[in-house]
Amino acid sequence: MAQRKKNNVNTTKVPTAKAIEPAPTSQSTASELRNWYQKNKKSIENYAQAMEGAKSLRDITKTSTKTVTAFNKDSLRSYLQNIGSNEKNLRSLSRYLYYRCHPYYRLIAYNANMFCLDARSVIPEYDLVAGGDANAMLSSYQDTLNVLDKLNLQYEFLKIYMICFREDVFYGCAYYDETGMFILPLDPDYCKISGIYSTGDFSFAMDMSYFRSRQTILELWGEPFQSMYRAYENDTTNGKWQPMPDEYAVCLKTRAEDWETVVPPFSGLLSGIINLIDLDDIQAIADKQDIYKMIWLELETITGSDSVDDWKITPDIVIEYFNRMINEALPDYTSAAIIPGKLDQVTFNNDRATDTNKIAKSTETFFNSSGGAQILNSASISGTTAFSAAVQADTEMAISMLLPQTQGWVNRFLSYWVSNPSKVKFFEVSAYTKEEFKKTLLEAATSGLPTKLAYNTLNQFSEKDTLALNYLEEQILGITKLFVPLQTSYTQSGSSDTGGAPTKDDSEITDDGDASRDKTDKANG
Repeated sequence: MAQRKKNNVNTTKVPTAKAIEPAPTSQSTASELRNWYQKNKKSIENYAQAMEGAKSLRDITKTSTKTVTAFNKDSLRSYLQNIGSNEKNLRSLSRYLYYRCHPYYRLIAYNANMFCLDARSVIPEYDLVAGGDANAMLSSYQDTLNVLDKLNLQYEFLKIYMICFREDVFYGCAYYDETGMFILPLDPDYCKISGIYSTGDFSFAMDMSYFRSRQTILELWGEPFQSMYRAYENDTTNGKWQPMPDEYAVCLKTRAEDWETVVPPFSGLLSGIINLIDLDDIQAIADKQDIYKMIWLELETITGSDSVDDWKITPDIVIEYFNRMINEALPDYTSAAIIPGKLDQVTFNNDRATDTNKIAKSTETFFNSSGGAQILNSASISGTTAFSAAVQADTEMAISMLLPQTQGWVNRFLSYWVSNPSKVKFFEVSAYTKEEFKKTLLEAATSGLPTKLAYNTLNQFSEKDTLALNYLEEQILGITKLFVPLQTSYTQSGSSDTGGAPTKDDSEITDDGDASRDKTDKANG
């Protein structure tokens, strides 16, 4: 990563955001930049402005008191009818609902967490004709694993997937150095897909006018943005959109079949999500009504009197005690009044606007409409076979587009940092299907196929971790000789001193009783 100059200017304020803190050092590393970004995230991305525009979307009371009508269900319908020109509106709406509606957040997180980027195989280049060069393969393998260990792919790409399922496209800049990798999310309002690499991931360009009022950010972010901005200043007419350099560019799209149309993947559910929020808020009003009471104190008149002012008790005395009651004894959610007559009360617990069953049913319908996601609605799960099939379908739905793009980006990125990189292959498994896949790899390994390292990646150990621990246990500590091997259903021939599962004597194996009869014959002489 290029060196950054220390910021010597006063910090400025991003509109509607707090002041951004200066970089921690004059030579910020990827790790330091990551920490700085997390601390100043809201100021940089300016989420407050986007959410403020969508707050008036909800019309939960159905009254004439709403102040803004730009964001309503009719507007949402018009957005969906003309998606191409409403990319920003739909993205802002999806972002707001992501924070406002927990079921929507869970749906996005459910899909984003499907990816297991530790389920992989690293494959050095091999020439079928010339054969393999052991030293070259080992060097390629080690260099590739060294870089992979620093990338922290599972965590960095989880953040990317969350944004992809929320907004369709993620635009980012990858900073990599000896401290690791940090992928900086960029404002999608200032980025556009410009093409596609041969590896399958996308290239993009960024509108450099973004930095006109953000010179502090430009100073802190350093390269490649400073070079891109200088190119823009040299040609403000044609240089507004600057391509993100290949070695920095990170761009993934959930709906990869259409480059130009950017729309939240669950846009068809947005109206249902709004209904769910409306129902939830109305329920809160109903809950208040359920505990609300009003009492009134009647001022009685003398029976048979011709005057309406013939009170049984002087009103001044009644009012005095009444004021003491409402000031000293009346609980919250209780009102009081004075009327001619006796003390009485009225409640609203039989006039509920809704109930929790309606919310539960609406939530269930929402999850079912999303394409399944039965695990998010556990009450609807019936039968392990149906559940497994549903999870498998959800896995394919989530990873089929984004996993190939991820694999393409990783291999493209490795080509910039490793002179002769090995190929990285990710397996199409999720957190819910990897145990079944592990069984397949284990059976292949017992048959002599080269799947042992790949098997242990599914146990959260990288290839280097596995080789290092195996060397430590066998060559240095001699674990196999110190401990009795664990017995498994798999057997092997040879001496038990070499490790592995215990062997069985041939005479102990029965095959239609032949071995048992042999034992009997030997015993009888």
